[in-house]
Amino acid sequence: MTVRVNDCRIRIFRGATVGDVLLRYAVRNHLELSAVPALQVTDRWGHTLDHAAPLSDKQIIKILNI
Repeated sequence: MTVRVNDCRIRIFRGATVGDVLLRYAVRNHLELSAVPALQVTDRWGHTLDHAAPLSDKQIIKILNI
């Protein structure tokens, strides 16, 4: 499935969580992996998402504090 994170398309396995896609995004963009647990994530409407929240295909999320 594909998830859009900060205007970047990330391909991830079905059943992935927000935490899974954050790790993939961090590796892809050469970010510090130790910072991933502290990242705040929202959906396209601005609702805060927990890192354990499930994702769906073509979902749009935004990382607030990179």
